[in-house]
Amino acid sequence: MKIDDKLLKKSLDAAIEHSTIKKEGFKDKIRKFDESIDLIMNLKDINLKDPKQRIDKEIILPNNIITKDRPSICVIASDEILLEAKNLGLETMDKDGLIKLNNEEKKYKKKFVKKYNFFVVEDKMMPNVARYLARFLGPLGKMPKPFPSGYGIISNPNDLNVAIERYLKVIRIQLKKQPLIQVKVGKKSMDKDKIFENMKAIVEYIADQMPHKYNNIKSIFLKTTMGHPIKIDEQFLKGIEV
Repeated sequence: MKIDDKLLKKSLDAAIEHSTIKKEGFKDKIRKFDESIDLIMNLKDINLKDPKQRIDKEIILPNNIITKDRPSICVIASDEILLEAKNLGLETMDKDGLIKLNNEEKKYKKKFVKKYNFFVVEDKMMPNVARYLARFLGPLGKMPKPFPSGYGIISNPNDLNVAIERYLKVIRIQLKKQPLIQVKVGKKSMDKDKIFENMKAIVEYIADQMPHKYNNIKSIFLKTTMGHPIKIDEQFLKGIEV
């Protein structure tokens, strides 16, 4: 399923347009928060029992997908990296805090893990993180990964600054149990060209990972947080008002 640029852009316009609440006789209602825009890909003819056809990776998009100053990050570290994280105003945890967290109830640990978008961990702290938090981080795809699969394991303070800049553009792609991928490509407030560049980068990346490239893509949708799914398909677009 090869998709041209014009169709991608047209579908993006439709997704944004249809995120506005319209009712005949009433003024159009625009939601008061900056909605995210998700790209949803349904795949076909793949065998997820084969580890080679699964994906669990962080990739860097061409443009930021986080519009605030920085993503929600927890830094688990010691010494210089811990100090640098505190100086940057990031939330931190040291070895003692990690041990204390391990003694908390299961529901508290789940709540803690859900609180952050990303976890950045000093390399020498990873054995403890794996020991105490892996079963909570893993199912959410938040387990820090070393390069090239991810950017969450660091060894010095300079790596921390690089990681923060990267995480403004990083998305997690997981393809494990179902032939479905849903990832954030930006916010409604972003320049459309930048959202489009992110969309195209994801589609091309996924196609490149598939055994039969674009032929493994069954369908693609775009959806704002509260909007209706828009199928990236000429016939679908003809049936709606854009």
